Amino acid sequence: MSRALLILCTVLTVASAGPTAALDEPFVWRDGESGCAYLLTRAGGITPRLRRDGIPDCPDARVPRSALIDDAARGLARGLDDLRRELNNRFGDRSSPSLQ
Repeated sequence: MSRALLILCTVLTVASAGPTAALDEPFVWRDGESGCAYLLTRAGGITPRLRRDGIPDCPDARVPRSALIDDAARGLARGLDDLRRELNNRFGDRSSPSLQ
């Protein structure tokens, strides 16, 4: 009985090693147009290559949140300037009352 168990374990070990041996290490490919890097496998799989901080490995990649915050801050500043200008046009500049 122990000999049959040994043969069964050997067969299962060899059978499970087949798919593991078939996995090739991916290689890096860089797109000529965008400059972004991708990981490719010999089987045809592709995924974006990421930097250590999780940003895609692209020349123009920035932290996604900072671009959003920069755009929002610019929009708010522009909106406040427009509002200030509109209020000055309607009511005049009353921010510093003059003492006469």
